[in-house]
Amino acid sequence: MGYWFGKLDRALMWAMQAIIIVANLVVTGLVLFLVLARFVLGWSVVGVLELATLAAMWLYMCGAVVAARNKEHLVVDFLSLSLTTPRARAMHELAVSLIMVILSLFFIKLAHDMVGWSIKRPQTTAALGLPLMMSQSAIVLASVLCAAYALRDLVIAAKRLNRGGGSSSTVA
Repeated sequence: MGYWFGKLDRALMWAMQAIIIVANLVVTGLVLFLVLARFVLGWSVVGVLELATLAAMWLYMCGAVVAARNKEHLVVDFLSLSLTTPRARAMHELAVSLIMVILSLFFIKLAHDMVGWSIKRPQTTAALGLPLMMSQSAIVLASVLCAAYALRDLVIAAKRLNRGGGSSSTVA
């Protein structure tokens, strides 16, 4: 079973990295174009900022998924570095993982409420008329994937604590 999760994880990270690269290029290119058009050429181009914002939402949310996957989302290591015993470190890892699961479930709830509102009252962007669900779908995807990685970390931390705080597992 771990083999298939590993393959799924690698495919997911490949997709996230591709989206991040494309979104980063789109945001950079569109903002550069917007600045040049407005301040050099004196043009007022409608809709460019909306497209840049849409790409930025995907960039931020995919970045959040990659950070959650690598356990780099919320890193305050003062306490963890001061823990000396493997069992204390394992208990700390379990507590952090549990907090992340709770926060991720709250994130899913907020995304669910947002989608429910968007279905009841569909909205579009002002200039291009793009449905807001295009950017909100990035939030939904990130909430689900962050929760999945938080659950993964909780299971790993529980197993580690069960082993007495033995070796730490790393993310491939």
